[in-house]
Amino acid sequence: MGYPINNDYALGATEGDGRMAVKRFIIAHDTGNDANKGAHSARNEAAYMKGHYGAAYTHFIVDDTAIFQVGQPGYVAWGALDANPYSPMQVELAHVDTQARFNESYKRYIWLIRYYAKKYGIPLTLDKGGRTTEGVKTHKWVTQHFGGDHVDPYGYLAKWGISKRQFAKDLKNGVVGTMGEPEYYKTKGLYEVVAPKVYAYKDLKAQQKRAVRFMKGSRFYAQPKKYGKIYRFKTAVGYVTANKDYVKFIKALK
Repeated sequence: MGYPINNDYALGATEGDGRMAVKRFIIAHDTGNDANKGAHSARNEAAYMKGHYGAAYTHFIVDDTAIFQVGQPGYVAWGALDANPYSPMQVELAHVDTQARFNESYKRYIWLIRYYAKKYGIPLTLDKGGRTTEGVKTHKWVTQHFGGDHVDPYGYLAKWGISKRQFAKDLKNGVVGTMGEPEYYKTKGLYEVVAPKVYAYKDLKAQQKRAVRFMKGSRFYAQPKKYGKIYRFKTAVGYVTANKDYVKFIKALK
């Protein structure tokens, strides 16, 4: 299945960088703009980027309604500092407000990355190797290897139930039909964090992040609560993901 590309906000011939990019990386971002998650989130982001391309821009912005092109694929865009010359395609995942909208946005995001990786002969590996290693890279990987301070898109993906492992799997295999859902724990019990860290949220919808983090190896007793198709643990300090990629079961509570 393919998706149409909307060119309403595509840069003109005299706008943006005129250099051809080395075909080494596809760079995956999220917009980081939770204030813009309404029905036209990607359109709003694309319009803003078009008007401020002199500061920064990527090639595409995706949400559940459309894929908007801003920069010209194949040419350098300005979204990832010194990694820019090595990326013929950079894409932003716009923020949305429901699981259903995220699922649709994510399918388009994965499809677009896979399409351009194939077009440019870039391996569908996630965040592997160093500066000369071809593949799909997140902005977090760019920060680690080229500098900067961005760590997207892992935090936003995790909010909607997509772990790094699931992201890598979907890049490799694609998302077919209904998006494959993560596995969740549904039993009250003792659990241990296996991810580097997980954040606690004030509310079940995970809209309000707390400063509290559970680091790898942390243990907690909790009761899973359901929100749509997602389960989150209700702990003494807030709600924490019940995704099996992030925590492991120790024992049940009677």
